[in-house]
Amino acid sequence: MPERLSFSSQTLPPEDAFAAYVLLYDGGLHITRGAGEFRAEVRAWRLESLLLFDRRLSGVVHSRNARAGNDGFDHVVLSLVVSGRVVGGPESGFEEAVASDIYVTDTARPSRTEFDEAHVLTASVPRGIIEAARGTTAGLHGLVLNAPRNLILADFLQSLARNGDAMQTGTQPGLSRAFIHILASAEDKDVRASNEARQREYIRRDSVERMILENLADPSLSVASLSRRTGMSRSVLYRLFEDQGGVARLIQKRRLEGVRRALDNGEYRRLSDLARAYGFPDEFQLARVFSEAYEISPQAYSDGVAAAGGDPRDSRRRSGWMGEIA
Repeated sequence: MPERLSFSSQTLPPEDAFAAYVLLYDGGLHITRGAGEFRAEVRAWRLESLLLFDRRLSGVVHSRNARAGNDGFDHVVLSLVVSGRVVGGPESGFEEAVASDIYVTDTARPSRTEFDEAHVLTASVPRGIIEAARGTTAGLHGLVLNAPRNLILADFLQSLARNGDAMQTGTQPGLSRAFIHILASAEDKDVRASNEARQREYIRRDSVERMILENLADPSLSVASLSRRTGMSRSVLYRLFEDQGGVARLIQKRRLEGVRRALDNGEYRRLSDLARAYGFPDEFQLARVFSEAYEISPQAYSDGVAAAGGDPRDSRRRSGWMGEIA
């Protein structure tokens, strides 16, 4: 089953609901009241490298003016308006999106959106997927895709939302590749043809990433072992992951993300067991690199999760998700 979170303002006292919603987005968005009564229903799923949010919002404003470019979030967001209205502005690059529109936001750019009785499906997508589909992320911020150009993409987002709770882990690996081809279908034929090489390169990176995720517990996982298992030379592997700081750095990053998710879910009580499950030589090495990466020890992080409980834990999970696709 995919990792997921949910939030409903209807389950909270009216005087507490808005503050709880603000906490859900702590560290990612600046949340303020909009016009009319505040209401919020949120369901979200982590589907491999895609994050999907099904939101019904009204009377609330999301903005990323001061935080854009400063909080480490660096991905692209595609939002399908199922019903209602989303009001943009100069920062967001569009004036208004209504039912059946898909508007695009670059998290590295300032944005402001106000929701008016809006049902919105939002996919947070790594830049690598966008680049594989269309070659670049330039010029996307504020773009609004209309029917019929966006119909296949809109259907795909709605299918993911309908089936998110039931989706099995084994069915997820192909989603990012499917997303690439579906997103590319919104481009003209010449653009699609020019990006075939990028798509092939993304698939090669994706296959290596998948092998890393499947073998995190193996302490011998390295550039050399990946080269043997994939048949790719070390030089090819270095080139494929040069932008991510190299293969060794990527392996450690994925191990740490796995540890963080395990702590979020309360899966391990002993640090030594956690170290063994994610390929660290011992708990001392794990504690050192975790503290360097997240500026908090794994024990303190685990204590914070246990103390926070329900919605704050979802805030921590959501922030972790966003960091993983940056």
